[in-house]
Amino acid sequence: MNIYSPDQLFAILWWLGVSVCCGLPLLLFAAILFFTARKRGQTGSAVKSLRTTTVAALHPGAKLARLHGRIASPPSAIDGPADAALVYLRLTVEFYDPDDSEWKGWTDKARGVPFQLEDGSGAVWVNPDGLDKHLLGKGIAPNDDQIQAACLLLGISPNMPRGELSFRLWEFRAGQTITVVGAPLQGPNGLTLVKASGQPFIVSPLAGTAVESAISTQTKTASVWTFVLGIPGLLALCCGLGGAAFALIKMLSAR
Repeated sequence: MNIYSPDQLFAILWWLGVSVCCGLPLLLFAAILFFTARKRGQTGSAVKSLRTTTVAALHPGAKLARLHGRIASPPSAIDGPADAALVYLRLTVEFYDPDDSEWKGWTDKARGVPFQLEDGSGAVWVNPDGLDKHLLGKGIAPNDDQIQAACLLLGISPNMPRGELSFRLWEFRAGQTITVVGAPLQGPNGLTLVKASGQPFIVSPLAGTAVESAISTQTKTASVWTFVLGIPGLLALCCGLGGAAFALIKMLSAR
């Protein structure tokens, strides 16, 4: 009776390891990026097909609407005086991991309250829950006072990781001009732009075609990384499976 040698079995396992450990993770990340690019592309197509309308022309039942206007002073705000009332706040905190030589996310928290958007023809409510965080703009690097205030308002623990930290802050305040893309629905306080299932919802400081340009850049970046990771992943998977098959055939033919 022929007994397979450890070297022959090791060769098969080694090639399978190449396939599983090198090929599959890259293909998994590539798949995530592929669906991300596809979703961003759909968002871009939906936004590009919309023309900026006015509050006066807005009516409930429309699938999506795009408006550009100024944030009015809300009856209740997160913080701040009436002429600069804070209606949306987001803070991200990252820390540098010297072991992996990379920045890692520690927390990402946001808080918003409904507010009215005015465009000269009228006012409409906007509920910022569920907005697209990728279109908030670059944000700012906050100072220590802004960080402490944001942590207090967002309920972020002051016990942050030790070492090098990076903060990014986004705010929407009364008087600020923004672009909103959302679904107009009749709410308890009147017509309200909200996040509808399966539809984009954008509340952004970007104006005009800058919104489409930002989405297009995000789509292209995700698409490029899909190929950058997907092609090596596919090659590693095929080489691993091919090597394992060759080693198996060689082992069986030696019997």
